[in-house]
Amino acid sequence: MGLSLINQLLIRAIDAIFAYIFYKFVKHMKRPPSPIPNLSVRQLRAVAAVARYSSFIAAAAELELSQPGLSRMIRSAEEELGTPLFERTTRHVTLTSAGVEFVPLAERILHDLELSSGVLRELKQQSRGHLSISCPMAFATNMLAALIINYKRSRPNVVVNVHEGIQSSSIGLVRSGHVDFGIGAPTEPHDDLVIEELCKTTYHAVFHKDHRFAARDRLHLSDLRGEPLVSMPPASNMRRIMDGAAAKAGFRLDYTITLNTYSALAQFVRRKMGVTILVNTSLPNDPLLRSLPIDPRQFSGTLALMRLKGRPMSEAALGFQEVIRAHFAQIVAADKKRGRAGAGTSGRAPSAPAVRAAASARAAGSPRR
Repeated sequence: MGLSLINQLLIRAIDAIFAYIFYKFVKHMKRPPSPIPNLSVRQLRAVAAVARYSSFIAAAAELELSQPGLSRMIRSAEEELGTPLFERTTRHVTLTSAGVEFVPLAERILHDLELSSGVLRELKQQSRGHLSISCPMAFATNMLAALIINYKRSRPNVVVNVHEGIQSSSIGLVRSGHVDFGIGAPTEPHDDLVIEELCKTTYHAVFHKDHRFAARDRLHLSDLRGEPLVSMPPASNMRRIMDGAAAKAGFRLDYTITLNTYSALAQFVRRKMGVTILVNTSLPNDPLLRSLPIDPRQFSGTLALMRLKGRPMSEAALGFQEVIRAHFAQIVAADKKRGRAGAGTSGRAPSAPAVRAAASARAAGSPRR
């Protein structure tokens, strides 16, 4: 009986020894690296904060961490990625080439995580949430306010953030994931975006009511040759289109004043400093100003909703998109009705008065959804 007990103890001891040897072998065995780095949300936030401030001290203060703790977190992230993200000196912290590529990705992941969490919260609180959109400055100045007023009637607790800028920056914000969606006039296909057309647009010359153009009913681009123009920067969508068309026609447009906001454009035109060019959905409603279409058969575009493919839409974003679609459907339907009545406008872009009238009507008396 005693011998049997000793044998059992020996067998258990041998099993334990073999188990320990196997554990050590597996632990030190080289495994193929995982294609997805094992990074935590805390590490991503740490990388984003250091990149934003270019300072470990400021980033540690924002994250409520000690500086040594933040340094360890950054080092562990760099080890996991297999490359340094920051160049550190006694005075400066700068991104390496790998950091320049990785930081926007980390910020996008964090933003999408925040958005997904918000979507889950909104399942319980349908009337709350955050909405972030991008759009051209002209659209924000002249039409967006009426749409937001209509939207906020049914969702008063939704926080709306508007990022206004030139066309290229608006598309860039959609691509980077910084906004839920954008409103703009894309001039070329974008494989990573979903483009949903809202209406056709045309370009108009805007001038003071005392200008000689006020006696005419239509303009050609060549009529602007030698005319002092007030415009947005060369990178703006309108400048690229009009400059290209003028170059094909063998002349250059004379931009005498370049500004960065559409509200400033209107101020300079009011003071008879020149003529500006705007799309018909962004014309100012000003008694001192007049506008005429510039050969709309040749110069036309598309105003559209733009969103990143595969990006989940929050309840707040979906609700605002519904308001925008209904608004432009009403404008397009009204324009087609005028065309069938004999105005000969079928297929043309909505007229500026129709755009402004529809926006005002919806802002003043639209029923709650």
